[in-house]
Amino acid sequence: MTDQTDQHVLLPEGTFTHEEACAVTAAYSNITIENYQGGQFQLVIRDNGHLVKRYWNFEPDAGYWLNRGITDYGVKKQ
Repeated sequence: MTDQTDQHVLLPEGTFTHEEACAVTAAYSNITIENYQGGQFQLVIRDNGHLVKRYWNFEPDAGYWLNRGITDYGVKKQ
């Protein structure tokens, strides 16, 4: 389940679901889901079009590292 901390929509610390990733992409204009392959996908954070972080949803620490990118680079939708 996503968590809201200091107005940030965050992922669980480890692996995450498509539903949890969709909650994040709905909140941020610079975070997208890419390379969707039947349940496996990458969540991508960009800063001015440049790749900042990209992790597969099944990687053990993906949520932890993506959350750091979300708090540092996430651009909330208006």
